[in-house]
Amino acid sequence: MGVWSRLTSFIQEKFSFLSSKGDSYDLTPKYLPMLPTNQRQWNEEAFLSLSWARGHVPKLHDKLMTAGTGNEIVTVGAEYIAGKPLTIKVVGLETEKDDGEDEKLTNILNEALRITKFDQVNVKAIELAGGGGVSALKIDIVNGKPHIRAIGINQFWVDFRDGLPHRFNFFQEIEMEYKSDVYYLVESREVLTTNVDGESKTGGYVTYSVQKISGGKVTPLASNKLPDEVNRFVANLNIQLNTPVALGIEGFGAYLIQNTPSNSRYPNLELGESDLSQCHDLLLGIDYTFTMYMRELEKTKTKVAASERLFSRKKNVVKGKDEWSFNPDEDYYMLFKGTLDAGATVKDMMQFLQGEFRDANYRETMEYFAQKAVSKAGYNPSTFNLGNREVKATEIWSLQDATVRKIEKKKRLIQNPYEQMLWDFLYLLMKLREGATLLSSDTRVIVEFPDPMAVNLNELSSTLNNMNSAVAMSVEEKVKLVHPKWEDDEVQKEVARIYLENMIGEVPDPEAIGGKETRGG
Repeated sequence: MGVWSRLTSFIQEKFSFLSSKGDSYDLTPKYLPMLPTNQRQWNEEAFLSLSWARGHVPKLHDKLMTAGTGNEIVTVGAEYIAGKPLTIKVVGLETEKDDGEDEKLTNILNEALRITKFDQVNVKAIELAGGGGVSALKIDIVNGKPHIRAIGINQFWVDFRDGLPHRFNFFQEIEMEYKSDVYYLVESREVLTTNVDGESKTGGYVTYSVQKISGGKVTPLASNKLPDEVNRFVANLNIQLNTPVALGIEGFGAYLIQNTPSNSRYPNLELGESDLSQCHDLLLGIDYTFTMYMRELEKTKTKVAASERLFSRKKNVVKGKDEWSFNPDEDYYMLFKGTLDAGATVKDMMQFLQGEFRDANYRETMEYFAQKAVSKAGYNPSTFNLGNREVKATEIWSLQDATVRKIEKKKRLIQNPYEQMLWDFLYLLMKLREGATLLSSDTRVIVEFPDPMAVNLNELSSTLNNMNSAVAMSVEEKVKLVHPKWEDDEVQKEVARIYLENMIGEVPDPEAIGGKETRGG
């Protein structure tokens, strides 16, 4: 059974509650025919990863990892960025000018972002990118004010030209009473050059259209050929179909948030890769374990016959039928013995035995799988007593460094689109504000992320505990961990103070077990 088929069954099980509503959770997106041909397979896999991130990862995490403090399998980089507030400020290029204008604009921007709950939008955008590979932010005008929305890969696609976004297409399904055909409202955003009073002007435009998917074929519909239900839906939105409308800014008003700078599976696409798709070892571990499990069962079938009363029956709500299962470690089985000659009774042929068929090979497979699972989740296997070995300080530092590098990479990926989006947001905010001055093109919006090396007391306590448990960290290393920005002379002074306070000699005992420093010399 392949990795993706196992993943599919996981997601279907998680979303099986839809069956009680007479619906099903289809893992093949209905909107695929609308997408460019070269993006369809990527989007199908991204849709699957995003569904897993939304529904199954915490459940899988809880089942496999009964200890630890950690994050789910979605990597810590996205969680770190999404979980800590950004610092946003407005600056002008005229650095010597100090009239308070920058501070005023900064306050206006931050207050507007607070009202529109941008902190929540930021979390959603980063997590959607981590789960699906990319996400999008877009600015809408609602009740005369700009608002920012985060959109997942299951609600938009991007047309590229020369490796750069050429058109953003946001879509939503129009619910129909009869579902033989599927209708989508598509909002396309692109930059167009128009001629106004003999003068060429370039700016962002939005065009709404309705597309019908029937039998895998996409048909754009004219305004006068819409079904009644679709007409009512469009009328409620108060929009005009198939007519470009100016956005009021020079760009798309939409911004692509990449999770990774490249895509290992689809190197020709300018689209990121999901954090979950990086967990190939975990998925292969699941698949390998399942395969080994079934192989052991096949071997056991030739030896054991189990009574029906020893099986448990469970209703599979996805498949709509009963399934039988048993626990090979706890249930009892009947082993055939004796002869099958005429006259022999069932009692003569069988005896009850404890079912215990897991051999060393199977146990090794399970341990290997568990090691891979916890490693991909960001833990060290020894945290769970896996691998039967001590953790070295270099390993802990290596994990921390890898996390910091991942955080820094994600920050660089999203900083430019975030700053462009916030500039456009502030521009529209000032443009729509009565009596306000238009934002100067010399003005910049700067986004500052929290320092990943800043000391967090909870994280520090956990790391120090790991270091002490590993018996592999010197006093000097602990001081550097607590004060990462100190210079060497400051570190040495603190080490000397600790030595003196605790009556520790300056020379570590070479015979100290595990690298502990004791009084000596």
